[in-house]
Amino acid sequence: MGRLEDTSIDVVVPLYNDEEVVSSLCSAVFREIESAFKSVHLILVDDGSSDSTFQIAEEIAKTDTRIRLIRLAGNFGQHQAISAGLTFTDADVVAIMDSDLQDRPEDIIRITEQMFHQDVPMAIARSQIRSSSSIKRLSSRLFSIVSNILVPFKVDSGLGAFRVMDRSIVRQLNSVKESTGTPFSLLYSLNIPFAMVDVERRDRVAGNTGYTFLRSVRLAMNRILTYSMTPLRLSMTLGIISGLFSLGIAGYSILNYLSVDEVVPSWISIAFITSFFAGLNLFSLGVIGEYIGRIYLESRGVPRYVIQSYSDETE
Repeated sequence: MGRLEDTSIDVVVPLYNDEEVVSSLCSAVFREIESAFKSVHLILVDDGSSDSTFQIAEEIAKTDTRIRLIRLAGNFGQHQAISAGLTFTDADVVAIMDSDLQDRPEDIIRITEQMFHQDVPMAIARSQIRSSSSIKRLSSRLFSIVSNILVPFKVDSGLGAFRVMDRSIVRQLNSVKESTGTPFSLLYSLNIPFAMVDVERRDRVAGNTGYTFLRSVRLAMNRILTYSMTPLRLSMTLGIISGLFSLGIAGYSILNYLSVDEVVPSWISIAFITSFFAGLNLFSLGVIGEYIGRIYLESRGVPRYVIQSYSDETE
């Protein structure tokens, strides 16, 4: 079991159009946790912000050697920004949190303590009260239900990005070159043990969430199609069922003819069967196409992110 005072920590925070909060974020992190750990570094990853987020963060980093700043060449998304930040960590443990201060920096201490106490390589914050819109709560809930049905691992709907990980886990994440999944889903898929720590999220300090309903749907699709074979097996099952159904129609037509000498009009049967199987084939081809597309992307070795610049005043 580790001790906080003997532990160094890197805090990775993805930024996107956070000019209103980046200064408060930096101050809050060091104010709340620096005294508890051996050393604290803050790794900020600007995910292609279109406002002055990077410029503000750059000015802060120039005067504070505890801050490392990474700038991505474009907007690659939260998970890819986190992956980029993880590659520049070297502390004993690594924390990940959102930039809007809904995640309370002081909770990092309690999350790390629980990770040490339960002797697991990762501890994740579970939100009890999420200060977000009803649409976001609904989409998050639907995302969790659908994902838990279709993927081989279960994820509590209260879990998010806010977590603390041991250095060994971060090294394993950095060694995986996967462009279609997310680092969090990868960890869940590997069945890595973790502790859950109940926390309360605060109201957003500024800005709006980047997680729209469509983005949540896209994230759910990525998780399902990257880590699960269930959709493919489901399409095969539907094919078998539809085949049996068509045989049933043929049997009914034959029995109807033999018993009452009446034949169902051929055009009805043909139209029904043709349209049914055409739709089923298109559905099956679509699912298979998604898997083939992911194999294609992985074989190309498409990078998850492109780093435009990196600054570390300690060097």
